[in-house]
Amino acid sequence: MSGTISDTKKLFSVTNIVGYILGLFGLSMIAVTQALTFVIPLLFAPIVCGTLGFVVYKTSTNSNAISLGNQQSAMPQE
Repeated sequence: MSGTISDTKKLFSVTNIVGYILGLFGLSMIAVTQALTFVIPLLFAPIVCGTLGFVVYKTSTNSNAISLGNQQSAMPQE
């Protein structure tokens, strides 16, 4: 019976618990970096297209703001 208790104490020692936590942290970091290397190339095209669309939107002229008073009329004036 005392052998079973000592094995249980060895199983849950402070160093083993710290090792388990660091191991899980390492595995989660590997999983995150693998996920990022998969997702980053997929985000490149939407970011580029969104940026170019925004630039085109900001540089385009608003056709409603152009004054029509300076244009010549096709109808002859009397």
